[in-house]
Amino acid sequence: MNGRFRGSRPRRPRRLRRETDGRLFDLDRRRFVDPAELGDDVRAGRPFRAHRQGTGEECTNEVLAEVLRNELSRQAGLADLLRMTAPAPDERQRRRP
Repeated sequence: MNGRFRGSRPRRPRRLRRETDGRLFDLDRRRFVDPAELGDDVRAGRPFRAHRQGTGEECTNEVLAEVLRNELSRQAGLADLLRMTAPAPDERQRRRP
């Protein structure tokens, strides 16, 4: 079924341009894309393609790697925050026989 549901139209990949300063520009919506927004799209399974400004070189995998790295660091930060706010185990729980 080529990654789509029966009766649904195929998803057209979101077209992004990587600016020289590293920001991402959505060519269809004509606006810059926040990394968190692109992370939401990736989680939702929405495809995208990215090309470099000027050269037109395809850089989708590089952008995807950045999105995943940002998401993992965000989740790690959340885990650290949860650890900091959790009550500390008493001494008996920390010792193991």
